[in-house]
Order: sequence, then structure tokens, then C-alpha cells
Amino acid sequence: AFGPDFHNYDAIATCWNTTPDGKKCYNRLLGAYPLSAMINHSCSPNAVRVFGRIPKIGSNDPSRPDLTDKIQGNEVMIVHANKLIAKGTEISWSYIPPAIPLTERREALSSKYGFTCNCLRCIQEEKALKANPLTTLGDYIPGNEISMRGMIQTIEQNPSSNEIRVSFAPLYLEYFNTALSQHSDIDKINDILKLATRLHFSFVACNNACTEHLSILHMCYDLAGVLHSHALQHQSEGAMTQVRFWTEQLKKAVMTRYGNLGEDLENVRALMKHSKLVLRKKDGWYSVTDKFI
Repeated sequence: AFGPDFHNYDAIATCWNTTPDGKKCYNRLLGAYPLSAMINHSCSPNAVRVFGRIPKIGSNDPSRPDLTDKIQGNEVMIVHANKLIAKGTEISWSYIPPAIPLTERREALSSKYGFTCNCLRCIQEEKALKANPLTTLGDYIPGNEISMRGMIQTIEQNPSSNEIRVSFAPLYLEYFNTALSQHSDIDKINDILKLATRLHFSFVACNNACTEHLSILHMCYDLAGVLHSHALQHQSEGAMTQVRFWTEQLKKAVMTRYGNLGEDLENVRALMKHSKLVLRKKDGWYSVTDKFI
């Protein structure tokens, strides 16, 4: 059985805002999917699952034999590839949010599903951390821009930085929010956008089109818009190229995650609302109220 993706978001958001401990937010079960339940886990999956309502196109359309009367107009689970999958390769998705460090991921999977993950990402991350342990992780001060920046610089020096970046994406996000709340100068925004660009491509490599990835893309798009507005005011060039780039990156990720569901304008608005305002964490969901993320 699987819970809600973006459907029923408003009800869940209302619950978050009115219930102090956040309990009883999941009051709706979408369904049980025996075939989907057979898909195995990977911390660097090649597929994502979403829930959507298949529009009714008529039961006599010979061009779409897959859209039977049973699913037309109903809410279904759809599995989309988030990377190229070679013939004969097993399809996998992530059972847990990807932006969790190795030890915590393994603990969560062991306690909830009864296995120790040894996927390629876990193995590479384990080797990288043994060779270059993040011994200063516990030393950074949450909310302190300089402290968080120092920790991020340590992560950036790791040879397997793609996996490490994704695992510590919440640290990056906290740093972005802290820095953006304290600075509005263009140099700082450029610096953050460059760092966020590396984080974006790390998600493309490890967990393309996951919820956290889409949220980062929204931030990058917003920052590119700020740079473009500044460029117009100062009659400089080049910023529009960044806006176009992030527009395409965001569109590509949305279409990867939602496929044909992303072709419906109203559906896209609902999807954007979900991925822009919500981020996942290991214990569930939390609202994001910052201007950018």
C-alpha cells in the first residue's frame, strides 16, 4: 500500500499547520499495488513512482489499448524511468527519501524492511567515507552560515561527491536558506547558484526527478530570475541564458517524473505546488516557508 504523492496535498498541508505534533496527517490510503510491491529498492534507483488520474478518452480508442475502462478517470500508480534502462536491467525505486546519510539509510531500511542495502550508491559511499571520513560533521552549527559552509566545503572535496552531496542535501538546503535570508547581493546569489548547480547534477546522477531534486530546481529557477532582473536593471547580458537553462532543467525533471501527466496544465500546477512547497525528510514531510525553497 502506498500513500499520497501530490493528491490530497491541501488536506495534508492544513493538518501540518493546525496539528502541533503532525499526527493523523495520512488519513487516506490510495491503494494496494501487488505488482508494484515486487519492485526492489535501490538508493540510486532507475525509476520513480507517482500517482495520477488518467483522463477519460473513450473506451473505443484503438490507439490506446492500455487505457482500459478500469483505469480511465481513476487514480493509478504510474512508474516512470528516471534514467536510461538497458534491456534486462532490473527496475528499482527508492523505498525511503534519498537525502539521508548512509548509516541512517541503512538503519531505516533494516528496521522497516529487514535488509541491509548494498546497492551501488551505498557501496561507493561507504568506500568514500572510509577513505575520507567526514569527521567534522558533528561540529557544524545549524543556522550558522560560516559553519555550514565549512562543512559543505569538506563534502565538496570528497572524490565521491555526487553520492555525498545527495546524502547531505538537507545541509545544503539549510545553508542556502540561511545565506539567502542574510544576503541579497548578486555575488552571493551567484555563489549559491553555482553550488546548487553541482547539487542538481548530483541528483541527476543518483536520484533524478525525486521530490528533493525538483525543489532544488525550483530554487535555481527562482535565483536565475533574480539574476536576470538584476541584469536588466544594469543593462548586462547573459542572465537570460541561465533562465532558459533552468527552465529546461525543471521541465525535463517534471516530465521525467510525471510523464504524460505533465502535459495537462492544471495537473502541472498541482505538481509544481507540491514540489515547490514540500520537501521530504526521514520521518515524513515538512513544510517549507522560505522565499526560495
